[in-house]
Amino acid sequence: MLTKKTIDRMLEMPDDRLAAMLKLTLSAAGADTSRFDPDPKTVRKLRALLREVTDADLDRVSVLMYLYRRG
Repeated sequence: MLTKKTIDRMLEMPDDRLAAMLKLTLSAAGADTSRFDPDPKTVRKLRALLREVTDADLDRVSVLMYLYRRG
């Protein structure tokens, strides 16, 4: 499971590493990342979003993913 601590560590990475790590994380979660090639503007937006993520947000996503997988 992704934690806020992990996200904070990812935010310390340079843009190219952050983009690669996001692609790896998303694909591990089952997302189709074949067209995921963010430009610098998108990476800035993703950084801003990730800075605002809370533990409660991550818990909620975990519940929703569990419900989705159960069908």
